Amino acid sequence: MKKKDMNKQVKIQDAVAAIILAEGPAGVSTTKVAKRVGIAQSNVYLYFKNKQALIDSVYARETTRILSTTDLARLSDPAIDLTARIRLYVQQVYEYSLANPDSLTIMQQIKALNGQNMTISPEEADPNNIVVKLLTMAIDAKVIKNLPVSLHMGVVFSTIHTHTTNISKGRYDQNQYTFDDIFAMIWDAMKRD
Repeated sequence: MKKKDMNKQVKIQDAVAAIILAEGPAGVSTTKVAKRVGIAQSNVYLYFKNKQALIDSVYARETTRILSTTDLARLSDPAIDLTARIRLYVQQVYEYSLANPDSLTIMQQIKALNGQNMTISPEEADPNNIVVKLLTMAIDAKVIKNLPVSLHMGVVFSTIHTHTTNISKGRYDQNQYTFDDIFAMIWDAMKRD
């Protein structure tokens, strides 16, 4: 059995991400990935057992990247007001998305596959336990609307993704709308009346 080369694994994941950005996750195939990396298709299977594993690994990688830039300690600090922690969470997603405009696109594209019989495995689908706990506490404390946490997270991700995509595509300048403007829109959707 061949020894795994971690650089090759990263190249494979990069190829999968590029295909997702160009064609969507449905366009991913081991043949396309192998061609982009310049390896035999059989070598892809040394690292990933199938197409779903390729896609899951890229989702997990992007999730890890966003979480690595998040101040999880402050998000879970009960000494900080719930509203302030939610604002911090939104701001961290915002700053990450500005710095990594393709990352949220990749994550959103992969999430869209859930309706196409392609699901992310549970341990990879919920790496945001601190955010889930934070939003659940906010719901229980009647700070935000009593709606599924996934809807609140969807408001945050979708709004920020659309905004940062507009900036990266040159539809408007980053300074035209401040973080406070974007947060006010998100908060209006989330907060309890």
